Amino acid sequence: MNMKNLAGNPVSIFLFRFVIHGDGISFVLNESIAEDMYQDIDEKIKPLVHACCETLLRYKHLNANNTIMDGNILEDGCFEVMLSKGLGRHFAEREKQHLFQDAKNIADLLQLVMDRKTKELKQGKQVAQPFKQHPQSPKKIKEGLETLGREKQLLTELQWLVEGKQIRPGLKRLRPDDLPSGVIASRGYDHRGHCVVLDHHTLGELGRIVLINIRDGQMLMQAELYTGQGNLQDSLVKQKREIFDAVVSTVNNHFDEIKR
Repeated sequence: MNMKNLAGNPVSIFLFRFVIHGDGISFVLNESIAEDMYQDIDEKIKPLVHACCETLLRYKHLNANNTIMDGNILEDGCFEVMLSKGLGRHFAEREKQHLFQDAKNIADLLQLVMDRKTKELKQGKQVAQPFKQHPQSPKKIKEGLETLGREKQLLTELQWLVEGKQIRPGLKRLRPDDLPSGVIASRGYDHRGHCVVLDHHTLGELGRIVLINIRDGQMLMQAELYTGQGNLQDSLVKQKREIFDAVVSTVNNHFDEIKR
């Protein structure tokens, strides 16, 4: 029986799929590739998977199928990533392209696993024990996302230079003194645009601010409070919201000053 992807195209090698699982999104990997996985490649894949899951979760309520996105090598040898039918029209184009690019990056890493294993077998190297998948620590995931965010920003700035634009024209960096006491800002990674993650020394993760380029250089600022398993009435969430709102107000004022 021939396998087909979400678009109905014949598949040569199934690589991965993202599947709705309860309130979340699960990443399903080709079992043979999972057994051949290498730790260094696994550590590079996990932040990419995390970023894709975050994006797909925002559109989960619009999806009619169990599988929301899949990635396969077709019979002609080309890689194809597909969203479930009709879902793509709900995405902003830039966000969708970033999602697809990370899906391609995952596929490239999986291809590297297959190539490395094939080379080892040809060289007669002893076959290692199957790689044991372990959930990566939140700290490692965050470090991986921060690295992806830095790489994305560097590529953006290089593109601006190629196009003859100024980097951050008129924009001054926020200083630690501009933020409420105990708040730490770090670079994040989000398919929608430039992302800043905000944490608090004692309260933990506060939320994120995403700057989205909508058209002709106009920026939309989206602020998202992190509630975890709590709700807006929990005392901890209320404390987080109070501090987070103060940060958002500071950033808003910062941009208003630039516009004047």
